[in-house]
Amino acid sequence: MTGKVHNFTLIFLLFATSVLFAAQDSNNSPWKFDAKLAGLAGLFETGKTRQIVVDQNGPADFNSIQKAIDAIPQDNNERVVVLIKPGFYKQRVIIQKDKSFITLRGTDPYKTIISYNLNAQMMRPDGSRNYGADCATLVVRGASDLILENLTIENTFGPHLQAQAVKLASERTLVVNCRFLGGQDTLFTHSGRQYYLNCYIEGGTDFIYGHSQAVFENCLIHSIESSHITAHAATEPNLPTGYVFYNCRVTTADGVSTDLGRPWRAYARVVYYNCWLDKGVKPAGWDNWRDPNREKTAFYAEYKCSGPGNNPSARVKWSHQLTDQQAQKFLPENFMKVDGVTIDKWLQEIINFRKTYR
Repeated sequence: MTGKVHNFTLIFLLFATSVLFAAQDSNNSPWKFDAKLAGLAGLFETGKTRQIVVDQNGPADFNSIQKAIDAIPQDNNERVVVLIKPGFYKQRVIIQKDKSFITLRGTDPYKTIISYNLNAQMMRPDGSRNYGADCATLVVRGASDLILENLTIENTFGPHLQAQAVKLASERTLVVNCRFLGGQDTLFTHSGRQYYLNCYIEGGTDFIYGHSQAVFENCLIHSIESSHITAHAATEPNLPTGYVFYNCRVTTADGVSTDLGRPWRAYARVVYYNCWLDKGVKPAGWDNWRDPNREKTAFYAEYKCSGPGNNPSARVKWSHQLTDQQAQKFLPENFMKVDGVTIDKWLQEIINFRKTYR
């Protein structure tokens, strides 16, 4: 009996140890809304900040998000917070170029959902042409200083065709505690500097793509299709654009085998910095979009990544494993400088908050 107890104890300890090490090796935990980040968006508000309340189910200033945005004056230069009460808002939202300094704020990303289901080949209501790359649920057409906070934005059309959740042409965009759900081309980072903090982004083919200079910090990137995660675009060398995934988790659905990105345009630039990579990430890591010439121009790199999908020795030879010195350039506070040189007030506020948040 004593021997059996001893054997059982040994087996239990071995099992417990294996579970512990498995837990330490896995970062495939669900995404969580982080209430501690509420203070960041508030740094961009002043005594002149105005609030508009939207609630489709009860008394409020407006029952539609679009009506609230339409009520904001043209050439607005003071922060306006559109507070969206919990609900399922099946509507498109379009912010024109002359409507800057808008904050779209929910109270909980699981309870405030903006949803639509267009795809690129559907015709516009006037029958003039199809939507093309303007089929997003939320479209921002050049308005600067946008803030999105505590929202889910989705396009429910399906895995294909192109069906964006958001299309953001916006300089100094800040996105906090948001979920973006779609299939192909979920998040179109069209242009401008964009900072995503603690967001969940889900999709299939090229589901994070565009021309922007963007940082994704502490985000969960979830691939639901055997395809490509990113498709950055840059048409000439030395542009201060690209994507940095900083302290992110990349997870894959069961059976999915995907790569980290492919170059939509020749000078694409993507870096995964201290990220955890799931087993569904292909050993080769990157794809040249059927054009060997782009292997000479695209810049794809990783630095101190981990997880079962981290496989430096098997990566394509034209990608990079950064040294400590090379990686400094891709720290958020360095990478997001204006034209790669200047820390402006917008970036400084984010940097200061990150120091206290850590």
